[in-house]
Amino acid sequence: MSDAPDYHLDIRSMDDSTGRTDGEQPAGLTGRPWVGIRFDCCGAYTRVYRNLEGTAYQGRCPRCGRAVTLRVGEGGTSARFFVAE
Repeated sequence: MSDAPDYHLDIRSMDDSTGRTDGEQPAGLTGRPWVGIRFDCCGAYTRVYRNLEGTAYQGRCPRCGRAVTLRVGEGGTSARFFVAE
């Protein structure tokens, strides 16, 4: 049995060498802003992307399909990772 984990984690947007922590990707990288969510229901992790209107981050647990919505509010937060309990 291999000691290698059976998952892969893309951390490019965690440290893009620009010092940005707002979830936006720098010029040259494409894609929508996202936050990381760990679902306690199944112990799963996934990215949740901002909707096209820019009003919320919406996604589902990759195992059981439980929905999660994080509203984008005035002032916001600098946190990029959350736990859905």
